[in-house]
Amino acid sequence: MSKREIASLACKILGIYMIIQGINVMGNIISFSLATPNQLAPGSLINIILPFIFLFVFGILLWFLSDKLSAIIVRGETNYIEGLGIKTNDLQRVSFSVLGLYFLGSSLPKIVSALTNMYSMTMSGGTPSTARLLLVAGGPMTEFIVGLGIFLGSQGLVNFLESIRAVGLKREDDREEND
Repeated sequence: MSKREIASLACKILGIYMIIQGINVMGNIISFSLATPNQLAPGSLINIILPFIFLFVFGILLWFLSDKLSAIIVRGETNYIEGLGIKTNDLQRVSFSVLGLYFLGSSLPKIVSALTNMYSMTMSGGTPSTARLLLVAGGPMTEFIVGLGIFLGSQGLVNFLESIRAVGLKREDDREEND
């Protein structure tokens, strides 16, 4: 695996992280605006949505421009790292697994906090609704589900990325059959 491939993979992982953080921020924005609808100034909506837009768009750009960014980061070095007997697919699988574990670990405290708040509201005589629970814990639950999917499906993601890279390219087997 070359230094450029490692840099490209790191950019893609950072892109996924930023996209999921953007989704989490959007969940927080929606829950805040629904909880306090009269406290928002008319022109402040763009300032509230701006972090979501920035994280989401920047994450998508990191994903799609990872090869160009890795060429800038590494600057012409395409040689393989000596002594590193790891294949690209293995490194990608491990990286996706670690990323999934990070999201699982990051979301669990938020989910427990939301459930604890709902329980304390119930004990104090309030009536928590399912919609409010989903608004408060929706972002962390989404983060948990995506993290679990990335962790358990890391091999599938690697295979998916490999198939996307091969779209439109003729394989050597296909060339030999045509000859």
